[in-house]
Amino acid sequence: MHDAAEPGWRQAQQVILDYLARHPLAADSEQGIAQWWLATAGVLVTADELQQALDALQQQGRIERVPLPGDGAIYRAPRPRH
Repeated sequence: MHDAAEPGWRQAQQVILDYLARHPLAADSEQGIAQWWLATAGVLVTADELQQALDALQQQGRIERVPLPGDGAIYRAPRPRH
């Protein structure tokens, strides 16, 4: 379980990184990450906290955002560039 005193977005960051370490080819939307990656680990965050976690991880180069047709996007571990 995660430290309840830790800010939600920091908890989310760690769970996302742990999830990707176990499932390196995983990719999901914000909603999917909240529902399947975080909630199943017992971490519930607001949409703003999740976005803060995703933005920070993206800035650190630890995840990448892949735009989808329309307004959607998925997040995943960075893939090698060819």
